[in-house]
Amino acid sequence: MNDAQKALLARLRELVEETPKSGAVTAAGHPLHVSQFSTAIESRADDGEALVEYVRSKVQARPTASYSALIKAGRPDLTPEALAADADAPWASEFTNEDREAANSRLGAMLEIHRKEVEASEAAALEDARKIVARVSANRVANGKQPLTPDQEEDMLGNLAARRARGE
Repeated sequence: MNDAQKALLARLRELVEETPKSGAVTAAGHPLHVSQFSTAIESRADDGEALVEYVRSKVQARPTASYSALIKAGRPDLTPEALAADADAPWASEFTNEDREAANSRLGAMLEIHRKEVEASEAAALEDARKIVARVSANRVANGKQPLTPDQEEDMLGNLAARRARGE
């Protein structure tokens, strides 16, 4: 195993350790542990070429739920793609420009998908908040009060957004 492969192995082991603390969660909402990934790494720990090939294969494979969870948690740096894409890393010599392009393409596509999901979720939440504000204003009118003023509506929308941000 050469020095670049040793550095790659060390970083892969760090990814395994950092992932549960990353904020990435499973579908059940538990911290993400990448035990299969860890097992695959350790089974190749003495074979640098196999280790590099494994990372390369992860870049080419269909995205896993773990990969998606890391993207959703805002931690693309903990993916094999991030390792393969890093042209300045100590292990960069183990990956080709084509590997880096594929990794960057995957990361870019997944980050764009996530960005669109976040935007859609935020738009839906804003629409729901506007409906709540409209119901409150309509209830006020039904009870003989003045409807909410535009300033009151904006304040209420801001309060609802703050509550969403806190997870309430």
